[in-house]
Amino acid sequence: MNLRLGNTFYASLRMTYLLFAISFLASSCSNKEVEDTSGFALKGKIANASGIKQISIQELTPGGLNMIDTGLLDASGNFNLRGKLSEKTFCILRFEKGDIVLLVDTNSQLEINIDPAHLDQYTVANSKENDELKQLYLLNNEYLRKSEEISARFTSNSTMDSKTEELIRFCFDSLQDAHKNAIKAYVGTLTNSMVPYFATTFLLPEPDLPFLEAIDKLLYANYSQSKYAIQLHQKVENLAKTADGSMAPDIVLNDPFGKTVSLSALRGKIVLVDFWASWCGPCRDENPNNVILYNKYKNAGFEIFGVSLDENRDAWIGAINKDKLLWQQGSDLQKWNSPIVSLYNIDAIPTTILVDKEGKIIARKLRGKELEAKLKEIFGF
Repeated sequence: MNLRLGNTFYASLRMTYLLFAISFLASSCSNKEVEDTSGFALKGKIANASGIKQISIQELTPGGLNMIDTGLLDASGNFNLRGKLSEKTFCILRFEKGDIVLLVDTNSQLEINIDPAHLDQYTVANSKENDELKQLYLLNNEYLRKSEEISARFTSNSTMDSKTEELIRFCFDSLQDAHKNAIKAYVGTLTNSMVPYFATTFLLPEPDLPFLEAIDKLLYANYSQSKYAIQLHQKVENLAKTADGSMAPDIVLNDPFGKTVSLSALRGKIVLVDFWASWCGPCRDENPNNVILYNKYKNAGFEIFGVSLDENRDAWIGAINKDKLLWQQGSDLQKWNSPIVSLYNIDAIPTTILVDKEGKIIARKLRGKELEAKLKEIFGF
């Protein structure tokens, strides 16, 4: 483990506002020559708007941002934006120092005041859900600030011993747990709101299935026609297929020699399914630990099944040889486009799935000391 761990968590917080698993395209309504009073209207004022000539509102989608409308600022920093939406939609206003996320209804009449130098002080008049969304934004920012402090604390040290690396992991893991608990506690106070859906995007890198199930039950009952509720419902159903206690879906791939290998063929052994890639630095950092554990427990019935998200066969084979990975390896060389990624709900690597002798999943994302402790518990030494 190295500072990439911290950078990964920091980046996951930073990118949360763009992590959506929905698919919908918003229409563009930028022509104001004819006044159209249907749809939503967003009236706003930007304080200290020097250098800002126009502003745009865009919809958040999994593929990026879809433009809805763009408006010019007058001499006092005032602007007006309009658009048509088919349902409540999460939209974004982008600024040099950050973004503001809004929940816009089909006929919203919103009024917002913004100071680009102090984005955390923006206000949206008479909008309960946008007030809730702002509080979520502020809550996330607090943990982002703490993450930056931890990063700054260690970045000055170019060489680290194992104890320092373990301390970094502990700091970030503790912060991540505190962040998740704070999000859950806040969401528990919300009623009749779509904001809990947006809160689910903060639960990274590993989804919290019980929490998602609770949000799904709430939203699907009240907003069953919403694209967000439908997407979350489908996500929960997919996650349940690879939750602890469920049978691990079979994986059938070709090894580096073109021979077919499968997870089901290892039934009767404790199997660590290791999702990795030659280009993944943290994965390569973890490989020496896996080699040690493999050599220690292989004669006791432990096996590793490597699933590579590579696309370059030579790079894949080169990494196997260099890292001395003696266990079974398979890949379809499709990188993130591999159907196995969605089958196992893989959103980052390295990711591990521990499977028992009957083929049931008993743990996810065990690495390093945690994996070592679990194997010691299973094998007794």
